[in-house]
Amino acid sequence: MFINRKLRAVVAATGLLAAASLALSGCSSSGAAAGDGKTLKVWWWENDDSALSVAWNRAIEIFEEKHPDVTVEFELKTYEQMQQSGQLLLDTDDAPDVLEYLKGNATAGLVSQAGLLTDLTDVATDRGWDLSSSVQDVGLYEDGLMGSGERYGVTNYGEFVGTWYNKTLFDEYGLEVPTTLDEFEDVMQTFVDNGITPLSLGSADYPGPHLLYALALANMDQDSLAAYQRFDGDVDWDAWETAAETVADWVAKGYISKDSTGIPAQDAGNAFIAGTYPIFYSGSWWGGNFADDVTDFEYDQFLFPGNDLHPGSGGNLWVVPQKAKNKELAYDFIEITMSPEIQNLLGEEGQVPVAADADAITSPVGQLLSARFADLESSADGGLAWYPDWPVPGLNDILIQNNTELVQGTKTPEQVVDGIRTAYEQGRADAGQ
Repeated sequence: MFINRKLRAVVAATGLLAAASLALSGCSSSGAAAGDGKTLKVWWWENDDSALSVAWNRAIEIFEEKHPDVTVEFELKTYEQMQQSGQLLLDTDDAPDVLEYLKGNATAGLVSQAGLLTDLTDVATDRGWDLSSSVQDVGLYEDGLMGSGERYGVTNYGEFVGTWYNKTLFDEYGLEVPTTLDEFEDVMQTFVDNGITPLSLGSADYPGPHLLYALALANMDQDSLAAYQRFDGDVDWDAWETAAETVADWVAKGYISKDSTGIPAQDAGNAFIAGTYPIFYSGSWWGGNFADDVTDFEYDQFLFPGNDLHPGSGGNLWVVPQKAKNKELAYDFIEITMSPEIQNLLGEEGQVPVAADADAITSPVGQLLSARFADLESSADGGLAWYPDWPVPGLNDILIQNNTELVQGTKTPEQVVDGIRTAYEQGRADAGQ
C-alpha cells in the first residue's frame, strides 16, 4: 500500500472500531447514526502520486479552510479491498461519510440495491449540481442496473482506454500511427522482426481483459453493446471468440509475451516507462504518471485502431453510505471536488475532468486526454463502451483468469469464451435478467 503524503488524522483500525462502538447507541431506525458535525471520514484508494490523489488532497485542504472546526479522518484503502469487500465495509456502523467506490452493476449497483448507499437525487437537485452530462450516468441505478434510475453516486472525472506508444521508437523504425487493425499488426510485426516484443501487457490484471474487450468491440455495434452491458438482447459471443482467437494469434506471433501472465498492471506500466516495450494499451489514468516519469523518450497516444467503441466511462464514484454519520459534510466535500479549482487541477495533472475550463489546462497530456474524452463522449458513431467486468458480480476475476489461461495457452479461445459466457449468463440469471 502507498502511504499518502498528506495524512490527516489517519485513525488506526482499533481506534475506529472503538469509535464505532461508542456511536452504536445513536443509530436511527434507518441505520444511519447521528453525527456531531465535527468529523468527516473520507476513504479512497488512489496512489499518492496520482492526479486524483493530488486533486482530492487539495479538496481536503479547501474543505478544512471552509470548515475550520471539522476534523478530517482520511484512510487510504486499496482497489482490491473495495472490489472484494466493499459491501461488508459499507454495511457497518463504522462506514465512512464519503468514499470512492467502484461503478457498475456488480459493485455500486449491488450495494445500492442492498440499501447501503444514500440516494443523492434530491441532494443534487437541492444543491444545484449540474450532473446532466452522460458521463454522470455511471451514478444512476435502478434495481441494481447502471445507467438510469436514482442517483447514488457522483463522479468528478472521466476515463478511457487508449494505446500509449513510444513515439521515439516509432520514428526510429519509420512507423506511422495505425488506423486499422491490419496496420496495427504490421507495426507490431516490425518490432518483432527487430527483436522487440511490442505489447506491454499485464495479463494478471485489468490490461488483459481490456485488450480482449477492445478486440471484441471491433466486431460489435451499439445493439450488441447494449445486449452485453444492459441485458438488452442476446450477447454476440462470436465477437468475443474472434477476439480470443486474435489474442492467441498475437501470442503465437510474439506480439505478446507469455511471461505477461504473471505481470500486474503497475509492472506493465513501469515496463513501458522504462522503454522495455513500445506499446501499452491502458487507461487515461496513466497520463500523469507518464508526464512525470517518462524521461528517455517521447510518448503519445492513439485510440485502438479501427474501433468506434472504446472502453471508458465516467470515473469511479463519490458515494455516501446509508450509515454515514455526517452526510451534510460529505455533500460539501463532493461539491468541492466538482469546483472549478479542483476540476482544472485534475486536467493540469493529466486526468480527465468532467467540468473544467478547457482554456485553463496547459499541460500537454491534460489537453490531449481532455480533448479525446470529449470527442468520445459526444461521438454519434460509437464512443464510450463502459468496461467488460461491469454486467455481473465476480466477472472481473473470471475475465482475468480466462485471459491468463489464454495467453499461457492452457485454454483454447473457445474454452475461454465458454468460461466467460457461463459466468456472465449465471450472473444475468441471478439478477433476474
